[in-house]
Amino acid sequence: MKNEAQIEGVIVAGQPTDAELRDLPARGVTTLVNLRPAGELPEPERPKVPAGVTYVDIPFDGSSIAREHVERTRAALDAATGPVVVHCAGGTRAALVVAIAAAERAGDGAAGALRRIREAGFDVEGTPYAAFLAGYFATA
Repeated sequence: MKNEAQIEGVIVAGQPTDAELRDLPARGVTTLVNLRPAGELPEPERPKVPAGVTYVDIPFDGSSIAREHVERTRAALDAATGPVVVHCAGGTRAALVVAIAAAERAGDGAAGALRRIREAGFDVEGTPYAAFLAGYFATA
């Protein structure tokens, strides 16, 4: 998948192709979390997800991201019974919310989340996501 990386065992990536969606069960993936709003997708993704893969839709973008998106992502990760893919268009949003959830779990705050994002190969510096990350832990 485009820009595929892992954060704490969770696969973060950009938009999977139709073939990559069909291949999820072969990779052992049990849950797919889509962070893209409907307007970003050329056609609905849910009908393309194979049987046996739980589909979770948590749409947001840089202007609409809120604490609830992290909370819903964390809940999807906690409910998963196996490997999880969290995706957006290019992977940055996915890395952000997964890194925040991991940093909360580890108790290492914004610095820990930022480290995880960077280690996964993403950069949020100067984006609305960087401001969200700082504010998220400042109000936690």
